Amino acid sequence: MTRNLLFSLMLWLLEVILVASFVSDRWTRELQRAEDQMMIGYFGADKESQISHTAQRWFDRLFVSTGIRDSVFRYFIPTERERQMSKGFEDVGRNDLFPFIESRLNVLWDTIFQMIKRLTTACTWLPYLAAAMQPFVVDGLVRRKISQTNFDYPSPMAHRYSLYLILGALYLLLVSLTLPFPIPPQAVPLGVFVVAYAVNVLLANTQKRV
Repeated sequence: MTRNLLFSLMLWLLEVILVASFVSDRWTRELQRAEDQMMIGYFGADKESQISHTAQRWFDRLFVSTGIRDSVFRYFIPTERERQMSKGFEDVGRNDLFPFIESRLNVLWDTIFQMIKRLTTACTWLPYLAAAMQPFVVDGLVRRKISQTNFDYPSPMAHRYSLYLILGALYLLLVSLTLPFPIPPQAVPLGVFVVAYAVNVLLANTQKRV
């Protein structure tokens, strides 16, 4: 299980690296505009503005106010003062290498901001997640209690694959945070329903004695 988890995290990090390496900064801006329009159509302009403001506040607090964003740019791209201090190398990479690196860093930071915004959007569904989970959990516990009284045998296969489904849904949520194409806001409630159903099956087929 630990090996599979590390492998999954490595795949996710590889996705982030590939996005930062090959996706153009114009594409990321178009992606953000398309996703914003989808959110406005689903939530309304006021709610979309609130989500964007919250995401921007968290991004600024984590990366701008702390100086992390500027430090990354300064680490990879020399300032004009640093250029003038490097006699004979003042114009090395000025028109090719460093503009390319700057565009890659812009894509990286745009991806991080979009990830925070998607996570903020997902968090708006948390109250509905609790409300949706409750009947599935109660039903699963009741079905398990009934199986204890009539000596029904819980299905180990159903238990195992429902656990895999829960972990898979959570992993897809992680991956979707950095996918380089618009994610419809309806994806979150759909994922909530899948997880709730999997929890129901998991509880109903849990062994009678743990």
